[in-house]
Amino acid sequence: MAGGVPCLINLLSWLPGHSGFGSYVQRVVPGLEGLRLQLSAAGEAVLVPSEHWSPEPPPWAPSHRLRWLQRYSLVQHGLDLKSLWQQQGLAMPDGATPEPELIYSPFFDAMLCWPEVPQLITCHDLTPLVASNSRKAWLRYRFWQPRHCRTATRIIAISRYVADQLVAFGVPAAKLCVIPNGIQLQRPPIPAPASDDLLALARHDVNKNLPALFRGVAQLQRRWPQWQGRLRIIGRGGRQTPLVRRLQRQLPRPEQVELLEALPQEQLVACLRSSLALISASSEEGFDYPVLEAKAEGLPTLISDIPVHREFHAGSSLFFPTDDEGVGFADQVQELRTDGALWSHLSRAGLDLARSLSVEAQIAQIRDQLMALGAT
Repeated sequence: MAGGVPCLINLLSWLPGHSGFGSYVQRVVPGLEGLRLQLSAAGEAVLVPSEHWSPEPPPWAPSHRLRWLQRYSLVQHGLDLKSLWQQQGLAMPDGATPEPELIYSPFFDAMLCWPEVPQLITCHDLTPLVASNSRKAWLRYRFWQPRHCRTATRIIAISRYVADQLVAFGVPAAKLCVIPNGIQLQRPPIPAPASDDLLALARHDVNKNLPALFRGVAQLQRRWPQWQGRLRIIGRGGRQTPLVRRLQRQLPRPEQVELLEALPQEQLVACLRSSLALISASSEEGFDYPVLEAKAEGLPTLISDIPVHREFHAGSSLFFPTDDEGVGFADQVQELRTDGALWSHLSRAGLDLARSLSVEAQIAQIRDQLMALGAT
């Protein structure tokens, strides 16, 4: 960067534990130069050079106040970031007020204490406005996120669908660029289905639309009683967990559905690779990364017919309606199990899509955006 002042990478909104946002950070940030701003184990803001940074999630802050701010992605409002920047000896060469030359955030938040600094932020979805799990989340997105959108110079949308939503939200189209998620192929593709099992990676949240999935499984059990597989739903519980458990009990054969909070990564991959297909019944997504993860393994995907699924997966997935009491889902599972040529076609087509969406290309596009901002 000009003047020797580095780019600041804002990781203050990174929460402890596993999450889709955290996985995004772990894929993308290692390929970018800049000082990483995050919380230390002591709950203090630290600036970590890229060569000393490890892509491990931060801990929960020890103080109740900062932990509350951390939980709601408000940590920047509890810190004196300008003093931190000055203490690191990063004042501008001309003695002006210390500030970064450029800020990048893999999250949907700008640094409001530096409104004059060019900032590139990332919008993964606007789900809280469409299928919110809480009124707090809806209120925050409806009334607080516009300020972040105004402060940001550029906003990365991870799909055209999200970009269109942002325009409808009032963000000028000229501020937006679409950079889809990328993935790395790590293993040879699955050669053939190993079982009749189905897998869904879904928290018990409204947008994951698990009631539609249970309607489909109920139809599958009734219309194809010889199905001996299992549906494993892996994801954290939430406000819909009581409903999910009730729907499980009401199935003709409830023992064919397993609800799991989480699995170690190695077991999760083994479960995925031993399944017939990955299922997503979501009613709202910004991208739906698990579908791409399945395709990188060569596993066919059976997914809901929503715009963002069509954007990326037309021709490489089977689509089912979520408003037909599950009949289409049941028929497509049966077809996928009995038609080996269809399974192989979807496996190959999905793998081709995964190959076309590399992490390297994603990082290169983010770098290009940062260079363009730095040149302004």
